[in-house]
Amino acid sequence: MALAQYTEDSPAGKILTYLRRNGEATIRDLEELLGISTTAVREHLAHLEAKGLLATRQARGGPGRPRLVYSLTPRAEDLFPKEYDTLVTLLLREIASREGEERLDALLDAVGRRLAEEYRSQVSGADLEERLAHLRATLEARGIPVEVQSGGTLQVLACPYHDVAQEHASVCSMERRMFEQVLGEPVQIEGTIREGRRCCNFQIARSSE
Repeated sequence: MALAQYTEDSPAGKILTYLRRNGEATIRDLEELLGISTTAVREHLAHLEAKGLLATRQARGGPGRPRLVYSLTPRAEDLFPKEYDTLVTLLLREIASREGEERLDALLDAVGRRLAEEYRSQVSGADLEERLAHLRATLEARGIPVEVQSGGTLQVLACPYHDVAQEHASVCSMERRMFEQVLGEPVQIEGTIREGRRCCNFQIARSSE
């Protein structure tokens, strides 16, 4: 199981996996887990704490000073694989099966409008270039790599709905319409990752042209 930037067999990866499975751990627990010194364990813990991935509490278990007990923060959960794509694909498949593709398209349109409302609050500007720059920054902040090419082409370099889009091409249409609503300009799709391209190309045509 990959933990984003931490491999499962790295010391940090082992700590994160152990805490997710067991809930909490002391430094002694982690010394035994990793087979390294107290100083080395503390270094790894300090690194993970600095990243906002660990929380601590004091626990008293007998005479002497209280021990520090470590656990994961909610932010750490983002490092672990999720089955969202599988769940969404199954849900969309069920909707299409029960209510038909037309109903599914209408549902995705509604989802796109909600997404557009979220993005619009962060995308402003009197001209298209400025709005594209704001949209790019907003998408990048959500972990979606994007480039803006001269001539008004928005390139999405990694599909945020990759597994879902493989089965439902209407997801790509939803994204196109969402960009239209956010940018206030017509948008055309000129190739997608779903079709085997390196990126998804959205060509923005100024309405005045």
